[in-house]
Amino acid sequence: MRIDYTGRKAEISEREQIKLKRKLDKIERILNRRGGLAAHVTLSRQRHLCEAEVTLRALRHTLVVTGSGVSTFAALHAALERLEKQALRNKRKIIDTRRPGRQRDRLPALVEDSLQRLDADLPELEQERPSKPVIVRSRRLEAKPMTPEEALLALDSGKREYVSFRDAFTGRINVLIRLRDGTAELVEGS
Repeated sequence: MRIDYTGRKAEISEREQIKLKRKLDKIERILNRRGGLAAHVTLSRQRHLCEAEVTLRALRHTLVVTGSGVSTFAALHAALERLEKQALRNKRKIIDTRRPGRQRDRLPALVEDSLQRLDADLPELEQERPSKPVIVRSRRLEAKPMTPEEALLALDSGKREYVSFRDAFTGRINVLIRLRDGTAELVEGS
């Protein structure tokens, strides 16, 4: 990373420049860039207050942060903390919005081809060994009575495919099952 310094009645020492370089290298790793970034650091002092401004061009954006403090190093440290947060926020935003809809809706061609081959071979596998149903006993029953809406929230928050619970209004034991298509089916006890 290339770092340019501009000082207006303020300077930083070699030790502070090394610490600054380490911090900017960390931000460079966050942005997944190797050696392609350039930062411009502007330092200024007005009486007892030091101000630092860091400008970094990355991820199709210009990140500009300012920090102030009693010393130039304190001002730089405050500015770099803000720059790190801004870099993380912008990276997440770009990652979330940059993916085209086709990637979310369709699988890659290699995976689709593998699944088609597997589907073609699947009838042969089913004929070779018959599948036997497996009974799994569960002693999990939610301790407190809950409504079906609360059970749906418990089902969404957990990794289980079903939630058994006692209905708060009727006192019956019910089971809420997550189906393969993502819907939930309520089985009410008698």
